Amino acid sequence: MANDAARKAFVGEFYAHFFGWVNLIGLLLQTLAVSRIFRYIGIRGSLFILPAIALAGYSLILIYPALYAVRTLKILENSTDYSVQNTARQALYLATRREAKYKAKAAIDTFFVRIGDVLLAGIVYAGTRMALSISGFAAISVVLTIAWIIVTLGIYREHKKRLPDVA
Repeated sequence: MANDAARKAFVGEFYAHFFGWVNLIGLLLQTLAVSRIFRYIGIRGSLFILPAIALAGYSLILIYPALYAVRTLKILENSTDYSVQNTARQALYLATRREAKYKAKAAIDTFFVRIGDVLLAGIVYAGTRMALSISGFAAISVVLTIAWIIVTLGIYREHKKRLPDVA
């Protein structure tokens, strides 16, 4: 019983610190960095920041699968997702017509994001059934992140074709 209470206290403290850092870094990025990032590398360039963090982080975890490395990566990844990536994603809609914006945004936010969640759950389920190690999951994440970068490159090119004067 005492061991169970200690485990619950550890998990609670771990999550409290984790989300505290995610929120603090996300706030700092949003208030101090996003406008500068957009000014220097543009909306299109900022789309590559989160995949670059993910690729570097999962590559590190592939080599050094420790809780500290995973925690640090997830803090950086989540805070960047909530600040830089979300702002860049929303800024991409500025170039679309009102009707297309609402239809596309609704489809992406409801269907495609949820399909991604289901696919991720399937990968976790299959990897757990196959008893993959942390390094095994990191290897899958590296491959998926490379695919993400390729898709982002396509978005970059299409956005540049439609709005060549906008960074």
